[in-house]
Amino acid sequence: MGIAKIQKGDNVKVISGKFRGTVGVVTKVANITKTFGKKIFKTKKVAVNEVAKLTKFRKASNYQGQSYPGEKFLIDRLIDASNVALISDDKNVTSKIKIEIKDEKKVRVLKKNNKILDKVSYKQEKEEKAKVKRK
Repeated sequence: MGIAKIQKGDNVKVISGKFRGTVGVVTKVANITKTFGKKIFKTKKVAVNEVAKLTKFRKASNYQGQSYPGEKFLIDRLIDASNVALISDDKNVTSKIKIEIKDEKKVRVLKKNNKILDKVSYKQEKEEKAKVKRK
């Protein structure tokens, strides 16, 4: 299984597009597949908490004898993962990410200062929470 370059919970800065310069935390990572004829295009998109959200409107409706009111709600705006650069914690430097193999494990590394980003995987985090609850 591969390792994602940008993961949920990373501190990032938007480096291009309408929201250039915005700094925030990744709240969602989405793999999007589009087809155009026989060709398949795969893209990765991320939602950053400081990027402006989209406003959606739902029309009031009557369904099976129940009435549902109209409403206005916000959804996350997804931007392309290539428009985002990770921010290192110590020097506040933005950098792209490369993946290297260290001790037979894939590790994310910042390209500018070669700092290794050790992040606990989601499964390990879940197991640790379960252990805490048991005690």
